Amino acid sequence: MTEPGHPPDTARDAINPLRRLVLPIYLPSALMAIAQMAFLMVLPLYMLELGTGLAVTALVFAMRSLGSVAVNVPASLAIARHGHRASMAVANGMMGLSALLITVASSSWVIAAATLVFGAGMGSWLLARLAYVTEQIPNHQRGTALAMLAGLQRFGMFVGPLLGGLGVETTGYRAIFAAISLTALATATLTWLFASTASSPRSGRHQTEPLAAISEQTRPNSRPTYGIATLVPSILRRYRALFVTTGVFVFALQLVREQRRLLVVLWGTRIGLDAEAIGLVVSVASAVDMAMFPLAGYAMDHWGRKVAGVSCIGLLSIALGLLPLTAATLPYLLVVVTAGVGNGFGSGIILTMGSDLAPADERSQFLGVWRLVGDLGALVGPLLTSIVGSLVVALGLSAFVGLTGGLVLLTCVGETLSKKVHASHGET
Repeated sequence: MTEPGHPPDTARDAINPLRRLVLPIYLPSALMAIAQMAFLMVLPLYMLELGTGLAVTALVFAMRSLGSVAVNVPASLAIARHGHRASMAVANGMMGLSALLITVASSSWVIAAATLVFGAGMGSWLLARLAYVTEQIPNHQRGTALAMLAGLQRFGMFVGPLLGGLGVETTGYRAIFAAISLTALATATLTWLFASTASSPRSGRHQTEPLAAISEQTRPNSRPTYGIATLVPSILRRYRALFVTTGVFVFALQLVREQRRLLVVLWGTRIGLDAEAIGLVVSVASAVDMAMFPLAGYAMDHWGRKVAGVSCIGLLSIALGLLPLTAATLPYLLVVVTAGVGNGFGSGIILTMGSDLAPADERSQFLGVWRLVGDLGALVGPLLTSIVGSLVVALGLSAFVGLTGGLVLLTCVGETLSKKVHASHGET
């Protein structure tokens, strides 16, 4: 134990928490990232293969986000009651069963319902995983820990579309969804076996958190209790200063990210590329995205969360705005890679800021509403595409929303990196 007044053993402090996450979090995250990204890349192509138009394809794709939106509140309460391990395992099981349903479905409505359940499982998994990491890792190391988690997500963005595109050409769509199902069920088993059921001694009141300096709300000393109907309005009212500023950025960033996943694929089909070519382009961009997570983690823990966030959403928005100007493979590749660079700058940014801001006495509930705001953005994006029925208009509107969110982050949001911890480590 470190004596009072002496700095901690930073080398040991930096390594041990990350080692505790390898089997329960990092390995399952790598597997599920591949499965999720293959799912998101293959699903719109599968719908087009079935003969649905742009509007229906975008609507089915939006079901993933709708499921995530719908599950945030009950999932946050379930995590608080049943713990992280059970919540993560059940969430992965939901994704596995829903992907299995798609393998035998022939109706667009059944696929839409299965995609809704897949989204609910994905949302529950991400929320429980974030709450687990928040409890295990202190503020001044979360940027690195969560950027590594985001780096694994980007590894999935590299491998998933590539395997998905190649798999469609060699084995067909149904085999890909079956493989996704098996991966999710295997991940549920890993999580159940290795996740800890004990709270970390780093969590709670012993962490140095910047929440008090950012929010003007006063938290009670006792642990608050919520029901499904009261959680969202209570959290929004209690932390309204956060959600009307930081929440705008989170909403905008998730909208832009979800539109990138959908519109990059659809624009590729517009200019005549097949599934294999689109998968290859998306994977190249994802490789660039993935390679940037160490820089993103360093930036968040040393330069601040705002530097990473503004860079991320700015480049993503510009890339979406430029995509309609591409009509051939090379310019399409360059713009998609630019989007990958932007997204790489924001590796773990939403996870890290939410983790920074989450109060210890209602962590999972706060993070549930935090994810709800982001998931609403992810839901609105594809719905916007479905409503306007034009790829060019959807890309332009998405770019505008993203740039607006970046401006709000730059001008209205306080830095959530704890300066006190950095001062104790001799940093400025």
